[in-house]
Amino acid sequence: MPKCYEHKVIASATGAISAFGYGYYAEQDFAKAWQYALGGVLGGRITAGIADFLEPSKIFGPNHRSFFHGIALNGGLAAAAYNPGKEWLLSLVHKAIECDNKQEPFKAFRYRVLVGLIIGGAGGHISHLLADSITPNGLPLLC
Repeated sequence: MPKCYEHKVIASATGAISAFGYGYYAEQDFAKAWQYALGGVLGGRITAGIADFLEPSKIFGPNHRSFFHGIALNGGLAAAAYNPGKEWLLSLVHKAIECDNKQEPFKAFRYRVLVGLIIGGAGGHISHLLADSITPNGLPLLC
């Protein structure tokens, strides 16, 4: 079973890569994509242990994966958040571009880091679940 350190490293890298990719896709600019990646590292690091925080092994034992590690719950949340989340992220990207046009670089930077934080957070949580899924215990479908 991956430990907390491994989850944080994997999630930070996944968050950075996914946020960088999204930032480059959204703006076609490598320099600005790094701002998204910074947020992605933070988001991945923050969400790396949410499932284990909600179901700690100290309380539930070493085979602690239940509801919050469940494929159905996480898949359902991802599906429910996809369309509204996509529109919201695009609106934040457009706000960052508007701030660039108004010569407000720090404000644009904050919007890009926020988008990266969200994308990286999702990537970090998914990487946690994928890392847990390849262990002998795997992941539960429901609980």
